[in-house]
Amino acid sequence: MNNKIALRALYLLLIAAILVLPACSQGTPDLTEESNSAILEDFQPVVSATGIVLPSKRVVLSFPTPGILDAIMVEEGEMVEKGKTLMALEGREQAHAALDATRLELILANQNLDEVHRTAELVSAQTQLALANAQDAFEDAEYNWRVQQEGYRASQSTIDATQASLVIAEEEVDRAKSNYDSYSGRSEDDAQRAMALIALSSARSARDAALRNLNWYLGHPSETDQAILDAKLSITEAELGIAEQNWTRVKNGPDPETLERVEARVATAKAQVKAAETALSLLILEAPFAGTISEIHTQEKEWVAPGQPLIVFADLQTLRVETTDLNEIDAAQIEIGDFAIITFDALADLEVEGQVVYIASKSTEGSGVNYKVILELTDVPEKVRWGMTAFVDIEIGS
Repeated sequence: MNNKIALRALYLLLIAAILVLPACSQGTPDLTEESNSAILEDFQPVVSATGIVLPSKRVVLSFPTPGILDAIMVEEGEMVEKGKTLMALEGREQAHAALDATRLELILANQNLDEVHRTAELVSAQTQLALANAQDAFEDAEYNWRVQQEGYRASQSTIDATQASLVIAEEEVDRAKSNYDSYSGRSEDDAQRAMALIALSSARSARDAALRNLNWYLGHPSETDQAILDAKLSITEAELGIAEQNWTRVKNGPDPETLERVEARVATAKAQVKAAETALSLLILEAPFAGTISEIHTQEKEWVAPGQPLIVFADLQTLRVETTDLNEIDAAQIEIGDFAIITFDALADLEVEGQVVYIASKSTEGSGVNYKVILELTDVPEKVRWGMTAFVDIEIGS
């Protein structure tokens, strides 16, 4: 403050000297006028105020939820990076485990979704093949059902040919039997008798086959056979319908139902991860930006309440000065961008340049009408500390 008073006194003496010099040097008027003019041109009006050194970024950290303080991971004066865990409440291990589990589920859900998209063409081809097989099976079952119904087992020409074959076969049986009868008196080991018996047996087999064919052509399925035919036709028809539905779903891409299901799984997993992250964030304090631990107001195993101040945290690399007593008359004369000279009560020999970066739009509460002005320092000397008293001379119109 003494520096501030001395500086103002110096300004008053300078003005007085400018007024007195012309009267004392009448013999050299031109030189005196030129000197006075030069002094006036060099004179720079200033606005002076007191301020305090503060970090541009500072915060008091607290937990939003109550609990027992499990661990303090930092010390006062320690510099940390953004995101560094500073403190943790009890229960964070379980919260970490829950978060890891939800993140794993999200990975698996995304892999499932990728698999659906990646195999879409293969699934489409397999479904198309299944449709073709189902179509063939249905057509076979339909054909078998139709050709075994009465009146559809054979054409009339086939029936006529079979009847003719039966007549011929019966005549052949009669001839073979007559031939065999002519040898019936011979012994069983007679060769001609044996040949006649073979011919008779063959003729009877041919006749029986022709008769069976004719009966099948003219007949109809039994109740059991018809039930089996009906069931096979119904089954293949239902399988064909399912195959057609499956093909419709996947012919243009992944099955919509499958895609909706796996996308819902991904969405659920994301929501679970977010909820787990929120739950964990309630139990830990992290550095909101790179800075320094200025104060710690608790210790491990203590019970802490929501909002209780625990850590004073600031970025000490970006200190600035905030005025505390700049009155309304002086505030009206300065503008953002004005340059200033800043000195410090504790550092008498130190002088730092600064610039106005903020002028409050509303006066501060307290005695008198004062406005807060913030000045950024062009350089922050190592000895300058948070909370030091500063004296500011702002050059008006600079």
